[in-house]
Amino acid sequence: MRLIDRYFLRQVLAPFVFFTLVLTAVMWLAQSLRVIDLIVNNGQSASILLIFAGPLLPLVLSIVFPLAALGATIFALNRLMSDSELVIVYSAGQGRLSSLRAVLVFGVFVTLILAIVTVLLAPMGARSMREKTAEVRGDIASALIQDGRFMHPSDGLTVYIREANGPADMRGVMVHDAREPEAAVTFNAQRGSLEKTESGPRLVMYEGIAQRIDPESDSLSLLRFDKIGYDLSEFVSDPATRKRKASEFFFYDLIWPKDPDISERDYGRYISEGHEQLSSPLYGFAIVVVAAATMLWGSFSRRGYLGRMVAATLLGVGLRVIGLALQSVVKSSPELWPIMYVPPIAASVVAIWLLSRGRFRGAGAGGIQAVPA
Repeated sequence: MRLIDRYFLRQVLAPFVFFTLVLTAVMWLAQSLRVIDLIVNNGQSASILLIFAGPLLPLVLSIVFPLAALGATIFALNRLMSDSELVIVYSAGQGRLSSLRAVLVFGVFVTLILAIVTVLLAPMGARSMREKTAEVRGDIASALIQDGRFMHPSDGLTVYIREANGPADMRGVMVHDAREPEAAVTFNAQRGSLEKTESGPRLVMYEGIAQRIDPESDSLSLLRFDKIGYDLSEFVSDPATRKRKASEFFFYDLIWPKDPDISERDYGRYISEGHEQLSSPLYGFAIVVVAAATMLWGSFSRRGYLGRMVAATLLGVGLRVIGLALQSVVKSSPELWPIMYVPPIAASVVAIWLLSRGRFRGAGAGGIQAVPA
């Protein structure tokens, strides 16, 4: 690689790293809000948030890398043109495409790291995230054993524990089950424990009373008990039997699904997600070259390049939005999957063609102009 190429590559890599760190922090925080809500509602400790941090990262990076590459390309080229560094290169007879060899290498680099993230890391992260979410929601002990709080595992069901010293030692237990209003019942016990059985978890209450109002006679029925069990298995989902989403599979399992009984709706989701994993990395290169072609379109100007920066941003973001829209189309019409590759490939070809048109020679009143080679 030439000295000038290494210099240009450093100019674009520095802002890329900066934008990646900033956007990752912001988007990771936004994604973490959903995890915090899950943790609070299920009575988990704050340390669980750290366990979710790893699986969240690939999802965040798959969004951040194209945006960071777009911002880095625009920032670097604006600086190189504003400081007249590209003017010197063009004055030596270099063409736009030859001068921006480093930008093309940068685009390939972004595509490669995006491929690793979307094809390999993102499905692994999505699967790990869903498994941990199912485990948290299935942790009935953490959801119920909380001192002095009225917990609602389900609509119509309320559980209150005055003092909890662990699953085996709970004092002042109250369970109000009004899921069937005509057969509502309230249990009050001096102590209780949470036990695991073959059929699922059970809340065992000792030395208490069960109260029920007969809807026909409107009379109160009381039942004193020394020991009684309350089945909690219906509130616990088994992580091993959950249905996996399309984002949890690798592309080869999605494009060539192994389930012969897959529904038409799921087939569309699988096909669109599989080709999304393969086509997403192409946007890394496409966005970079589109931004470069937009920034270098026309002559140099002493008035700045704000208009081109805005245009490059809109084109880069718009290109990715088109790709997401086509993914939705493929969900309903899986046979149209080739159209998902059209935007990044077509945009890359057009941008490279524009960059390869002519060389820059001479400076007029408006700056250095492009002339045919």
